[in-house]
Amino acid sequence: MRRLITATLLSFAIASASAGTQMEDLAMKLHPADFPFQVEQLFESGNNASALELAELGLKKNPKSAQLRFMRANALERLGRTNEARKALSDMIAQYPEIPDPYNNLARLEASEGRLEEAIRLLQRALLINPDFALARKNLGDIYLALARECYEMATPALPANKVLAVRLQTIKRLEAANR
Repeated sequence: MRRLITATLLSFAIASASAGTQMEDLAMKLHPADFPFQVEQLFESGNNASALELAELGLKKNPKSAQLRFMRANALERLGRTNEARKALSDMIAQYPEIPDPYNNLARLEASEGRLEEAIRLLQRALLINPDFALARKNLGDIYLALARECYEMATPALPANKVLAVRLQTIKRLEAANR
C-alpha cells in the first residue's frame, strides 16, 4: 500500500511542481526505505536526471544505503557523466568490497574505454564474490570475445590463406553484430 501511495506522490510531483523542487517535495514525504523503488520508477520512465536527484536526496536521509549509492552511480552513467560514475563505483567498492554489482558496472565502463585487462580483473573479482552472477559472467565472455577478435585480426595479415582463422573471425564478427 505504501508503494502505491508513494507512486501516486511521484506521479503528482512529476506532473505538478517545478523540476528543482518536485523531487525535494517528494523526498520529504518518502520513508527512507521507499527511495530505491521511486528511483527505479524514474529510471523506467526515462527520467534519469530526476532519478539522480532523488537518489542524492535519499542518501541525505540514509547516507549508508548501498542500494541508493549504486543507483546514483547508474544515474550518473545514464546521464553520460562517466567519470563521476567511475568515481562513485570505485568509492562504493572501497566501502562495500563484498557487493559484486559495482565491480560489474565499473568493468563495463573500463571495457567501453578499451581497458579490457582492468575490466577482466573487475569481473573476476565480482565472480569471486558471487560465482552465480550471470551478468558478470556474460560481460566477461563478451570481453574475451572482443580479445579473440582483436587477436584474430592481428594474425590475419600474417596468415591470409588460413581458412580456419577467417571462419573464426567472421563468426565472432557475426556474434558481435547480433548483440548490437
